[in-house]
Amino acid sequence: MYDLVIIGAGPAGLTAGIYAGRAGLNTIILDAGQSGGTVNTAPLIENYPGIDKISGTGLMKSMTEQTRQYVEIKEFTKVESIDSSSANSFEVKTNNGNINTRYIILATGTQYKTLAVEGVDEFSGRGVSYCAVCDGTFFIDQEVIVVGGGNSAATEALYLNRIGVKCSIVHRRDKLRCDAKLVSDIKDAGIKIYWNSELKSVKGNGRVEEAIIYNNKTNNETCIKVNGVFIAIGYNPNNSLAKKINIKCDDSGYIYTDKNMKTSINGIYAAGNVTGGVKQIIVSAGQGAQAATEIQNLLL
Repeated sequence: MYDLVIIGAGPAGLTAGIYAGRAGLNTIILDAGQSGGTVNTAPLIENYPGIDKISGTGLMKSMTEQTRQYVEIKEFTKVESIDSSSANSFEVKTNNGNINTRYIILATGTQYKTLAVEGVDEFSGRGVSYCAVCDGTFFIDQEVIVVGGGNSAATEALYLNRIGVKCSIVHRRDKLRCDAKLVSDIKDAGIKIYWNSELKSVKGNGRVEEAIIYNNKTNNETCIKVNGVFIAIGYNPNNSLAKKINIKCDDSGYIYTDKNMKTSINGIYAAGNVTGGVKQIIVSAGQGAQAATEIQNLLL
């Protein structure tokens, strides 16, 4: 019997593991993929306190190694369901067997949003991408567009520009919705922006060759010759486990919690991007620490 099972090995789950392990709680972290979550795809992180600049993979590798000093992390272990029928414990059912625990932290994060646009699914992996750090080097000296206007889109565009990709931004509004520093960096880099524009279709022969964009002010369409389309428009919460056991979520699917990260079911907590709010690494880490500390206090 574990004291705590943490589902998800992103910043929230790993931080919760550090706090729980240091408190002496018998804890295990499970993740369906590789430790680090979507932060692994961040090309450059410049706003994590105490670290000037670091890649997402670099930060998460360091955090994972630190966490392993205190708790076990089981990667590529998918949680299929949670049985909450017992009064004082839960059974976590995975593809590698079942685990009994007294408490659970859901740190399942989010996944990339996509677009219901002609050609996006067809050319996924053949020019359509959601990760600049994963695929950017394939497009050096080639033309691409980044669709979006928030921090994610701005960061992706700056990274692509930095490694030698000829990058433009397609944004459906008339100004970017990202940090002022990123706006300044984009201007300094000379990155072109198609304002008030939306992606209408992606075309090609085997691979992406052009993108059709639509100006929502003039109603004009423009064909852009590109080799790649990077979509950076936000995320959807990974809430399937929560929904299976009727944990309360908001209208967008993010898990409701109280100030101590407790969900609507006793014994289950949630932390990180799956709870909505400000989607930043430091916020997720803080929530993971809060949830683990509250569980520690309950077990004292």
